[in-house]
Amino acid sequence: MPRMTAALAMLVAATALVACSGGAEQVSPAEAETAAKLFSTPANDALALEMADFKFSNRAIGAKSGEVVEVALMNRGSIEHDFSIAKLPGEKAFRVEGKDTTLAVGRNEVHAHLKPGANGVLRFRVSAPGAYEFFCTVSGHKEAGMAGTLNVQ
Repeated sequence: MPRMTAALAMLVAATALVACSGGAEQVSPAEAETAAKLFSTPANDALALEMADFKFSNRAIGAKSGEVVEVALMNRGSIEHDFSIAKLPGEKAFRVEGKDTTLAVGRNEVHAHLKPGANGVLRFRVSAPGAYEFFCTVSGHKEAGMAGTLNVQ
């Protein structure tokens, strides 16, 4: 029984590592179609957001409902970080080094994961106005203040 428990624990850990690897995961045809549409449409707003160890460069960013917004994400920290939003209604896509990558992970509809020194581009069109919390899901980062608000009018 202990061997089975250990094997199961190793499988869970390996799955978590793959899910948060930040690599170029295979995207589904639906994700690829959404990305192609969003990245071929001119962005109404272009924002930049740097991630450093335990902070975002801006704690508040804004957008207009129904418009395409581009957020250039840059990890300037010495460890991995991500830009996550639990619920964000509408279309969204993420590219790292020019390649589409899976965006939603677990309970979060946006999970843009970047290794140290990496850059990515997030594009979205939010379908409903509101205040949406963004945060880093790396253990302890949100609690240390790595969070902010996306205000959509």
